[in-house]
Amino acid sequence: MSDPTSTALPSHLDDLRRLLDGSVDAAIIVDADHRVLYRNPAYDAYTGKRGREVSALVAEGMPCHKLFTLDLCAEQCLMRKAISAGKSLRVHEIRARRADGEDVTLIVTATPLGGGLTLETYRDVTAESRVQRKYNSLLSRERNAKEELERKINERTEALRRAQDQLVLNEKMSSLGRLVAGIAHELNNPINFVYGNVDFLAQYFRTLIELIELYELGELPPEVRARADEFKRRVDFEFLRDDWERLLKSVRAGAERTAQIVAGLKAFSRPQIGKIEETDLLAGLETTLHLLQPVLRDQVTVVKRWSTLPLVRCRGGQIQQVFMNLLTNAAHAAGSGGTITLEAEPADGGVAIRVRDSGPGVPPDIASKIFDPFFTTKDPGEGTGLGLAISQRIVKSHGGRIELMPNDPARPGAQFVVWLPLEPPPTQSPSSSGSWPTITSSGTGSGTGSGGAPPSA
Repeated sequence: MSDPTSTALPSHLDDLRRLLDGSVDAAIIVDADHRVLYRNPAYDAYTGKRGREVSALVAEGMPCHKLFTLDLCAEQCLMRKAISAGKSLRVHEIRARRADGEDVTLIVTATPLGGGLTLETYRDVTAESRVQRKYNSLLSRERNAKEELERKINERTEALRRAQDQLVLNEKMSSLGRLVAGIAHELNNPINFVYGNVDFLAQYFRTLIELIELYELGELPPEVRARADEFKRRVDFEFLRDDWERLLKSVRAGAERTAQIVAGLKAFSRPQIGKIEETDLLAGLETTLHLLQPVLRDQVTVVKRWSTLPLVRCRGGQIQQVFMNLLTNAAHAAGSGGTITLEAEPADGGVAIRVRDSGPGVPPDIASKIFDPFFTTKDPGEGTGLGLAISQRIVKSHGGRIELMPNDPARPGAQFVVWLPLEPPPTQSPSSSGSWPTITSSGTGSGTGSGGAPPSA
């Protein structure tokens, strides 16, 4: 190459210079001050200037990073690093822009030559880099598609598993419903017999007592009187005469209680796929409370705060199942000595039912998961985690909404609110959401919160 600047090169680099003149890779030799002492023709093409113009700039001492700027130059000088390391250094995928505006990708190599001189070569790998980037893009797209396919397969597999579990549970619940209905039917006849004959038995007792009193007023032989007095003493007749009415009242109360339980079992065991009809929700709550008496007993206090509610068109058996799940959870959360507060009132063109307990509450980190199917915080074997999930689907299928109200530090415990419209939508799927009225926390009572009982089976 005919270039006056190249005469500054030491003579022992003449062979290197001749080799570089024929190289397709751009090459320059610079000194410690970044002045170009040699450049080959391929380098001039990167600058976008004519050879004479480049020679003039080189003669003026323009540094190499101004003749042709690399992205690398703004961050670090490869030449200085190579001299400091005492060995050749290579950097791949260096971006640069030629004078004609074309972006290129280079492999830059810096090799110390001694005497403060450094050889820098630039190999254009733009085409290879584009192919590699396209290949990486296709590979990444294929990998993402594979991951998406695996995710969908896992989701479908999980959905099938849950559907299978739901079918098994439905069959169990159906069998249980038939069993409960059969037991209720079998209990109904003897209970009706007892309940229906208590009044007659009371009347018979009154007649017998009156008859005994008439005999006592009459004249009896001394021997008979003595035997009668001895018998009365032995059976404690005075106590029997005073206690028989209380005893029959207890029998009547027990029969009434059993009849209520039987009626509740019948209502609860009705097929869930029933027709929509006008339902008294307060009566449904009372029935559910009767059924839960073995759970509540004297350990949990139930406070009722409601007035007259309008009738709601719904499937009563399904809504009663929702009440059963919520009240069971509340009873478990409140524990012995706890309180459950029930409130009901017309709200937003429908009816709002609030179930609040005095329990420890649900931790905020799981409050968003309590309606997820199979999610439960109970010990293994104590719950399936479907209680609240099923309740939510039932309520949504009626065009309503069930919510766990936000936590209120001043009122510990949980408050669930069920809102139902007076008339459900004509076609409402169990999974639809729609637009719901705003449900607000009640201002009365002793507890509101994001906590509550874990989901029950």
